[in-house]
Parts: sequence; C-alpha cells; structure tokens
Amino acid sequence: MMKTSTGTKSIVLTAFFAAVIYLGIQAFRIPMPAAFGTPFLHFGHIFIMLAILCLGGKRATISGVLGLLLFDLLNGYLHSIPNVLFCTIVRCLLTGVVYAALQKKANGDPKKEYGAAVSSAVVYGVLSTVLDFTWSTVELMILGSTLQAALIAELASIPATAINGVFTVIGIAILFVPVKKAYCRVAEA
Repeated sequence: MMKTSTGTKSIVLTAFFAAVIYLGIQAFRIPMPAAFGTPFLHFGHIFIMLAILCLGGKRATISGVLGLLLFDLLNGYLHSIPNVLFCTIVRCLLTGVVYAALQKKANGDPKKEYGAAVSSAVVYGVLSTVLDFTWSTVELMILGSTLQAALIAELASIPATAINGVFTVIGIAILFVPVKKAYCRVAEA
C-alpha cells in the first residue's frame, strides 16, 4: 500500500474540515429572531472549533474561511462575507493560540486536555459575541444609524450570537474526545 505524504494528508484534512463546516451550516439551521441580520443556530461553529482542536489555529482558519464563505456564496449572504472573513480569521487564530497554550500546559493529561478544549470553546464563543457585536455596530453606523441606535439594535441581536456560542461549548464538551481520537488515528495512519 502506498503511504500518503504529510503535505497531501494535511491538505485533505483541511479540505475535509472545510466541507464538514459547510455541511454543518447547510444541513442544519434553525432561524432565530434578531433586530439586525438573519441569524440561525447551526453546527458550523462546532465544526470550526473541532478544526481548531485537531488542525491548529492556522489550518482551521483556512477550513473555517472556506466552509463559511462557500455557504455564504451559495446561499445569498454575499453582504456577510467581509464580516465572516475578518471574524473567522481572528476567532480561529486567537482560539488556536489559547488552545495550544492550554494543551501544552495539560502536558498529555487527558482530563486537562479536555478542560483545555472546553475552555477554548468558551473563548471562541466570547470572541464570536464580541466580534459580531462590534462589527455589526460599526456596520449599522456606516449605513447611517447613530451610535445609540446601532448599540440598541445590536443589544437586541446579541442573544442569537450568544446562543450559538453556548451551543458550540456544549458541542465541544460532547464531541471533543471521540473526534480527537478519530482524528489522531487518521492523522497518524
């Protein structure tokens, strides 16, 4: 049997996560009310977080950007692309740095590594909320809203982002161990 090169495996796994992220949004979404935008609950952020935990922040950024942009392009969310691009890059890279530091501190202890994964998911959720709130507030102001009106609109919309953040943490708490084990088997094969 031919052995797959490390570079090829890296590309395939990065593309695999991009596809799973896309499918996690495309196949499962529940609309949520918001004063601004059309948010929905979905598995995309859970899969981005799993990519961070398995691939690291840099490769997860590529997977996350590709998966989310593909969804936006195919579903009429062209107006969201700048936000998605910026926020995904920042979230993935920062969360990747946090997870790498916590994982190093765990020193191979499975319980501590699990805690590092869940803690990193919390960081991801908080970053999502802060970045989306800030981006959307600025966007509303650019479109002509006053600061007060933009802040009020975004405060009314923030629960949708926070709910996705909590959903991501719960998803990681459930999926981290089995997905990480499966990923390690594939990556080491």
